[in-house]
Amino acid sequence: MNVCMRATFTCSWDNMIAKLEANMASASDAHKGWTVPKESENGIIFMANIIDFEALGGLMMNEDQLQWDKDNGVEYAAYTMQPMGG
Repeated sequence: MNVCMRATFTCSWDNMIAKLEANMASASDAHKGWTVPKESENGIIFMANIIDFEALGGLMMNEDQLQWDKDNGVEYAAYTMQPMGG
């Protein structure tokens, strides 16, 4: 995994996960797997192995997604990760 994102939201857990699943399915060429542990009823930790950051950025920054995020109180903090050791 090379990306970690923490997100909080005001919509339901089910709505957030449904949106995330749809987004990741539509960007299947941009990643090689992802997982989402539940942090709380209104928080997730998203980890993924992204292979095309430009494609993922286009998905996350399009007008429809930005409006969905605004309507659902979504706030993101994104981090890159690297394996430890050699």
